[in-house]
Amino acid sequence: MLRTSSPEDEALESRIRGQISDLPLVLKVDPGPEPGPNVVEQWRAVVALAERHQARAVIWFSHTQQALILHIAEPATRRMLVRQFQHADPPTTLSRSATAESAALVVRSALKALDARLPVGEPIEVELEPDVPPPPTPSPNREVAPWTLAVGWQASLDGNSPRGQQGLQVGLGWERGRLRARLLLLASLPGHLTDEYTRVSLSKHAAGVGVDAALISTERFRLGAGLGAGVAGFLRSTASLVPAAEASPPRLTPTAYMSPELSARWRTGPVALETSVAVDVLAGAPTLTYQRAQSVVVRNQLWGVQPRLGLALVFGSP
Repeated sequence: MLRTSSPEDEALESRIRGQISDLPLVLKVDPGPEPGPNVVEQWRAVVALAERHQARAVIWFSHTQQALILHIAEPATRRMLVRQFQHADPPTTLSRSATAESAALVVRSALKALDARLPVGEPIEVELEPDVPPPPTPSPNREVAPWTLAVGWQASLDGNSPRGQQGLQVGLGWERGRLRARLLLLASLPGHLTDEYTRVSLSKHAAGVGVDAALISTERFRLGAGLGAGVAGFLRSTASLVPAAEASPPRLTPTAYMSPELSARWRTGPVALETSVAVDVLAGAPTLTYQRAQSVVVRNQLWGVQPRLGLALVFGSP
């Protein structure tokens, strides 16, 4: 838990968040005055803050003309770390920025040690008044690695099907910080290609994995960009329309693919709406042909690069 008491503390908050973004910890912020001027009053305030926020550690800063002073207290172990960072003389904007970054690095190191159950700082010999009960030992505030399930609709253009390939998409995602890993399954309804000789039913199915990173991430909105890869299968069956045409048996043609993707998600509660735009780059696009005597006539040539649009409901933690 971070107590912020000034605009300088609010600037330090952003630096601390940047330093600990990869750690499995949650940083809570409580604006208010600094804990008291002496150790007893400081410790009383620290215990009260930790109890109110169920926090394992309390962080705050003191400022003087010459220095920035960092305090990190852990009520459960009755230990406190105090570090002083001297400003340059005379202080400049650049030197103050370097001092703030140094303080944020010390916060990162201390929180990593606390998460590993290592002692941080020096013991505090403070006896609180009898009416103040000793603090409980809270468990560390850890981020839950959230799983999400996305179910929706997808459509891709293959260059021949009049309405493209449309059908179900199901995604299982795992998010931590700004990164997301995902398993994606696509299943299309058959599209029909008809000419004077045959009617071909063609559908596209795929299974792939992908990773993306959030370009913009807020409590309600996430804009991400990433890359996926997998295997697509084109399922084809043929019906003859004239006696002279002999239909070949159904066939599944697999091919590898890669797909850059841009996604946008809007969350208003436990369910979010996500739209995505991707481009499937196929290693080999199927070609439908006729066999005439000793010659091969191309009937349909599918695109090797197929744009894809998705719209899904996302269930689970953001």
